[in-house]
Amino acid sequence: MLKQIFIKFALLTVLLIFLGVVYQKWFFEGDLQKHSEIINLIRNVPDSAAVIYLGESSNITYRANDIDKRSISAFLGDYFPSLLVTDVTKPAAHAGVYKVLLDQFSDFESGKIVVVTMNLRSFNAQWIYSNLETALQKSMVLLQPYPPFFNRFLLSFKAYDIKTDAERTNQFKAQWVKDEFHLPFKFSYRNVADWDNAYALKGFRDSSGAINSKLTELGCHFIKAYGFQIDTASNPRIRDFNHIVDWAQKHNQILVFNLMPENVQLASKLVGDTLVYMIKENMQLLVDYYKRKGVVVVNNGMVVPSDQFVDQDYPTEHYAQAGRRIVARNVADAIKKWRPSEYEDFQPVDLYQTHFYNDCDHKMVWGQMQTITDEFAHSGIFSSQTGNGNDYSITLEYPLNLIPDSLVNTISVDFWMMQRNTNHDAKLVIQAEGDDFSGFWQGIPVLPYMSANDRWFPFHFEMTIPDSIRNASMLKVYLYNPSKSKVFIDDLKIEINK
Repeated sequence: MLKQIFIKFALLTVLLIFLGVVYQKWFFEGDLQKHSEIINLIRNVPDSAAVIYLGESSNITYRANDIDKRSISAFLGDYFPSLLVTDVTKPAAHAGVYKVLLDQFSDFESGKIVVVTMNLRSFNAQWIYSNLETALQKSMVLLQPYPPFFNRFLLSFKAYDIKTDAERTNQFKAQWVKDEFHLPFKFSYRNVADWDNAYALKGFRDSSGAINSKLTELGCHFIKAYGFQIDTASNPRIRDFNHIVDWAQKHNQILVFNLMPENVQLASKLVGDTLVYMIKENMQLLVDYYKRKGVVVVNNGMVVPSDQFVDQDYPTEHYAQAGRRIVARNVADAIKKWRPSEYEDFQPVDLYQTHFYNDCDHKMVWGQMQTITDEFAHSGIFSSQTGNGNDYSITLEYPLNLIPDSLVNTISVDFWMMQRNTNHDAKLVIQAEGDDFSGFWQGIPVLPYMSANDRWFPFHFEMTIPDSIRNASMLKVYLYNPSKSKVFIDDLKIEINK
């Protein structure tokens, strides 16, 4: 009987090994692309990259009137022009995601500089138990350090953290009550739940003493976002960052944590000194804790002024151009000790532009960059696809009021375009807007310029700029195609002339 059991066990083992080989060879890649497309962020990192920047939306978010809409990581590259600085950016990511992504870098040569975004809000209960977690955790299953066939088994049986939005909400609300404050001074509230409820009832009052409901709501958001004290023994983000430290030491990589700026000025105005104290306390704790582990933490927590935060109605780490540059420069100053000969003291100069060009290939950042596709291209690899869910092409957004009036007379637009069929009414749109401006919108149909499908055709349009536009603060140029039929554009050239 023991012999029969052993034979059956051996046959089962051989069968599982065989199925594992078959799955890995013929099916694993398809599942990766379906369930863990995030793997492509890793695969796109060149072996020659000297600096790898891991970030979330803070890296790539910009303000519409930014002259330079590039990411923090791109600004960082300005200080090391001879080095390849690349990024791995996943919106809503946190250290729990970064650690899984970094585990995929095991074959990289040693000595690379890895900059990891450290977002203070990601340590709070509301982010730890976010309703985005189920989707994020699902995307990580196939990337776990187990045999692919076993990971697929885990995915099939949903062996990851799955909870409904209501369950997530109950989790962070329970944590708000459980985590009591321990402050070196007397404070009226035991926990964030008490503090939030009291603030909501009291309200934020303006100079006349009236309650401002909008600012009261915003103050409550700040309390829930920053009203906590990090416990290094129990906070899961600490465990995640510790895993990253272990990874860097194991693979002999240079690790830097980039502690992101928070809108401390607005927090102080709305809520007061106690919240600011907690923010500073948590930041210093992170700096000291990881310094003891030999990691450089660039404390950018309070270096960006309030007016550089893109979002003024909710606490986020999204910065306008000057804010992103401050962060990038501080990171560059911190890491230049490892690559001093390649460091250059870059001094940005923001001059107005009148000529713009985007070939969709060289990372020139305009609006609607999510429409970039490699499905077709006139030159290079990429173009911008409109239609079938993408109503707007890549979009030039430029603060028109920066250009002297004497230079604003005509605008010319040139690009190449291709249609799949004629079931569309795509238009080139020239739009102007501003706070003290009634608005301007002109749409020029592009269909008459196309005589066939699946071929590239040139488009040219020129117009005299109406005097009324001179009062606008923002100029936008884009292709608008709300139909289901796809139209691709490439090699856009826009000129504003005398």
